[in-house]
Amino acid sequence: MDTQNQLSKIADTDYNIKESIKERWSPRAFSDKVPPVKLIKKLVEAARWAPSSYNEQPWRFILGFKGSGNQYDKILDCLNEFNQEWAENAPVLMLVCAKKTFTRNDKPNKHYMYDSGAAMAMLSIQATADNLYVHQMAGFSPET
Repeated sequence: MDTQNQLSKIADTDYNIKESIKERWSPRAFSDKVPPVKLIKKLVEAARWAPSSYNEQPWRFILGFKGSGNQYDKILDCLNEFNQEWAENAPVLMLVCAKKTFTRNDKPNKHYMYDSGAAMAMLSIQATADNLYVHQMAGFSPET
């Protein structure tokens, strides 16, 4: 990557791909300004249009807005210590959960993780297109 791309975080791709894919990255520093709710809804709408097995859309989002209720603190508390250190500065925290069974017949959905990942990819690309950044992480405790 050249210096220009290192400063702007634009990927040096081998082929011409969408700017919102080239510009996507996962920062650990965020503005303390809460994005407008309308913009958050737009991200969730982008996720809604991700492909999924039988159009099941097994993903579910739990959102917490800093300084608004206790949902933010609950989400922050389930993160591991390293992630808590930087995530506590983000104005919005979100958990992505996935339903393991099909709604239509209650049978196991073997594709729920893949489908939820596709939804998060769509959300992340839309966020980048709207000059917002998402940092996905695995360091959390689902039992908390």
